[in-house]
Amino acid sequence: MVNFTKGLNDSQAKAVLHNEGPILVLAGAGSGKTRVLTMRIARLVHEKRCNPQDILAVTFTNKAAREMKERVAAETSEKVADLMTLCTFHSLGVKILREDGERIGLKKTFSIIDEHDKIGTLKSIMRANGVRGLKNEDPEKFASKISLAKNASLDPDSYKHANPEERKISRVYSSYNSILLKNQTVDFDDLLLLPLQLFTKHPDVLAKYQKRFVYVSIDEFQDTNAVQMKLAALLALPQNNIMVVGDDDQGIYSWRGAEIENILSFSTKFKKCTTVILDKNYRSTHQIFAAAHSVVSNNRVRKHKEITAVAGEGDPIMHYKGDDEEDEAVWIAEKIAEHNEHTSYRYSDHAILLRTNAMMRIYEEELRRKRIPYQVSGAMSFYERKEIKDIIAYLRFFANPDDELSMMRVLKVPNKGITPTSLEHLDELAALRRMSLWDAMLRHNEVDKITDLQHTIIATFIDLFKKFNEKFAAQSIAITVRELLHETGYLAHLQKAYKDDDTYKMRMENIDEILHGIEYYEHKFKKKKPTLTGYLQEVALLSSEENEDDDKKKKGVTMMTLHKSKGLEFPVVFLAGLDKDYIPSPRAIEEGKIDEERRLFYVGMTRAQKRLYLTYPGTKVSRGKQKNVTPCPFLREIPEEFLDGIIGQKQDEEKMEYMDNFFKEMQEKFKNQTEKNEDE
Repeated sequence: MVNFTKGLNDSQAKAVLHNEGPILVLAGAGSGKTRVLTMRIARLVHEKRCNPQDILAVTFTNKAAREMKERVAAETSEKVADLMTLCTFHSLGVKILREDGERIGLKKTFSIIDEHDKIGTLKSIMRANGVRGLKNEDPEKFASKISLAKNASLDPDSYKHANPEERKISRVYSSYNSILLKNQTVDFDDLLLLPLQLFTKHPDVLAKYQKRFVYVSIDEFQDTNAVQMKLAALLALPQNNIMVVGDDDQGIYSWRGAEIENILSFSTKFKKCTTVILDKNYRSTHQIFAAAHSVVSNNRVRKHKEITAVAGEGDPIMHYKGDDEEDEAVWIAEKIAEHNEHTSYRYSDHAILLRTNAMMRIYEEELRRKRIPYQVSGAMSFYERKEIKDIIAYLRFFANPDDELSMMRVLKVPNKGITPTSLEHLDELAALRRMSLWDAMLRHNEVDKITDLQHTIIATFIDLFKKFNEKFAAQSIAITVRELLHETGYLAHLQKAYKDDDTYKMRMENIDEILHGIEYYEHKFKKKKPTLTGYLQEVALLSSEENEDDDKKKKGVTMMTLHKSKGLEFPVVFLAGLDKDYIPSPRAIEEGKIDEERRLFYVGMTRAQKRLYLTYPGTKVSRGKQKNVTPCPFLREIPEEFLDGIIGQKQDEEKMEYMDNFFKEMQEKFKNQTEKNEDE
């Protein structure tokens, strides 16, 4: 008999042994939540309380989903883990829409557009609607508003129309959805919202998935938005065998639609809910974790948790105040070099965490001067490079010719000779017959306004599509792509366009790399039938942080924003640039989200395993003038017993008094608003 609680503490064991009904697992930083979730899944199957196919476990990144699957496979077998649905929310949405999306007008061959294509679509809509008449209009603002609306499960009709600005957004939102459907494309937010709409409109489809998934588990529940919460609640019915794992103290994504209320109210929304608190931190030393806990405990609305660190007492937290920004960066670089030379900590054991990407320059420059290798997490994704986006557009078009945005890119790079005037005539036919542009192109002979030469060019393009569409179905995807790039003249175009450019070699290396990636995909899925649609789905669901080269990251210091650091851990962490002008961010203060900024600070502190450094400059240059820096007010919430004092300039009592007043002012400013929200 396998003992699934061996090596677990009492709280972990209680969660793993839970059988029926809803359970909320409040998992503090470094408390072993993933182990608990995966061990429970393995136990349910091993004890034959359900079949592997009955299990649905959802998390937020592909990396976390892979780790979950690997752990479950280690406790059961790879064959058993393959029978389960262990994936991200977006992957689950794709599975549902591929299987049943036709019930809401979505073909199985639909494409998934990225953020760049989304912005491009919105730009064209805004031009057509006259929205660009205002000089300061920004399509990214519309993209953000539409994304937040979708995450709140609002369609264009449900979107509020209280003022002219909202009516303008609603109009663009409606046009955007119409174009997506016409092109048989979806964006990432649709991968959540459309399954919810499918379930709402077609209860029989929902019933099918409710019967399929008997046990539902969700990791990082504090990061769920309104749509994800509704999807989870619907799928768990009627048994409500739902386990959610998360930490309200690490809820830092409200700006992208996450609702902390989902985890705070879970135990009241789900009757007879069992709540388990994982109360042991295995990551950080006592001094680091106790200090971080002291900070986050000041939040007004949170679940009370008493968590203790079990990794030893550790060193006090170093608190450094540089003379100026350069001095702070120099001190950090020297400290890292000193560790690498005189201690067991290598360069790759260090992380510099900052509030924003824009703050990184001075730290990067100093690391370069000291010849310290480093990796900036969040640099341009491989799939954001122009030549890669070109190739992906080709693949999307051949997988789904209704994808108008991809087709237009294919026509332009290199130019296939179909004129804008001909495209306008075809677009008129498409609008008249209510069909896609591709379907109109197939009927180009019906358009008298198009010249004979253009008819010939269009026919040649259609023949190209038919030829390679057959090849994609009959032979290797990678081989077909190589042939396609030659026959369309893309490689010749690239050489001509960039032959005098130093980056030409790099662009060709990138093309070789994507071809290698396609070959790897075909090898990985050789037992199943590798398809062009399947490959594009794999690419679309990759998040930018997972496209980075892991080997590169291992070579040096990791530099990233606090938001990006969530879920990671490092032996040595520098929380740098702790300037009141950056954290808490002015926008967060304005919006009354100081609690979330404090949680962000807590997340940064708890990334550290052995040593934590908190640094800020005494002065900085702003608009050409040097000014004194007021440190982040959260520093004042750390008990002095955990700090090694400030090295460098002496504490300025006037600044400390100002900081105290600032913090009291913030607390008072939002006290009434909090009480009002609680009353509501």
